[in-house]
Amino acid sequence: MFLQTVRYLLLAAILGPILVASEGIESYENYYNEIHVDDEQAEAKTRNALTSPLQRWPGNKIFYRISTDYSDQEVANVRTAMASFGEQTCVQFEEIEGSAPAGKRYVSFKKSPNMCGTRVGYQPLSFGPHEVVLNERCLTMPAVIQHETLHLLGLFHEQSRPDRDEYVQIDYDNIPRKYWSQFMAMDQTTTFNVPYDYESVMHYSKNAFAKDPAKPTIRALIGGKAVEREMGQVRGPSEGDWTKIRLMYKC
Repeated sequence: MFLQTVRYLLLAAILGPILVASEGIESYENYYNEIHVDDEQAEAKTRNALTSPLQRWPGNKIFYRISTDYSDQEVANVRTAMASFGEQTCVQFEEIEGSAPAGKRYVSFKKSPNMCGTRVGYQPLSFGPHEVVLNERCLTMPAVIQHETLHLLGLFHEQSRPDRDEYVQIDYDNIPRKYWSQFMAMDQTTTFNVPYDYESVMHYSKNAFAKDPAKPTIRALIGGKAVEREMGQVRGPSEGDWTKIRLMYKC
């Protein structure tokens, strides 16, 4: 199973900056980077919210640094995304330009020609900055930057919640086998009793990874019946997303 995780493809992040309204968050991310190939626990981590307090950032202030090769607009988009966490939660992101505070790990926003992603949660045994790599396309979207920030704080994708089979139905026949692991429901995590959120910025779109884009790969279960509806978005975190962070970090 670990080898399947390693084989996640470089997704549509290599495309140009033209945005399509129907695109879901999955069209921006690069899963090879998001779940690190050196992490022996990678396959076990495709869940929703980390339960271990060791994988939550210590304290509620997190320092970050932006690469000098970002354009002015890209810098502004990162700052906008980071500021939203201080406005909506008790997690404060503070930008550093000089030396990093002694003894403090920080987030480093780097630029990549074709990759977008980060490792999930605080990495207590790692050294150096926690990297978030973004290409020009991802940097045009503050919601994508917020999505990656939710990952580094400890959230996984909504459709991987352990209770997801009560709320969605996955059509594996319409999904290439190499992407099946992206749709696995996992246990050993917590949802913080936050209701399932079809509008989460962490949720895939209804047609994610579809062999036949005219047919959904994810259907909502309403009253026990599978129905087609829109889900996921790239506008920004939902109230449910913010609530999980508030509960994780004891806001």
